[in-house]
Amino acid sequence: MSFSFLNAPKNNKELFMSDIVRVLSLQLGNLWFSELSSELNSFRLTLGRPVAFSKEELNESVKALIALNILITRNGFRATSNRPEPDILVGLINSNSLEAALSTDPDIRKYRMLSKF
Repeated sequence: MSFSFLNAPKNNKELFMSDIVRVLSLQLGNLWFSELSSELNSFRLTLGRPVAFSKEELNESVKALIALNILITRNGFRATSNRPEPDILVGLINSNSLEAALSTDPDIRKYRMLSKF
């Protein structure tokens, strides 16, 4: 499977999709959908990328990554301080080729370096 959008995104949508994959990989492969937006904002802000995006853009990008067999989602309940809240768990599908592509990803390296302090 080709992950060319990670290394050479053709447009802003592919860059956004690649950032979703990067953020999930930094979070050990899974995040609740309700948390994904804020984690993406942090990641993109740290790298100096535009942080403004709509919920619709996020939904469309997640659906595109599901269609590429990179992500999977499932309904569940996220723990909160009051009571469990319905949410959607978004996760990376384990793939050796995806892990290899992310292991040398310059944006992940840069993020780790910048967020050390």
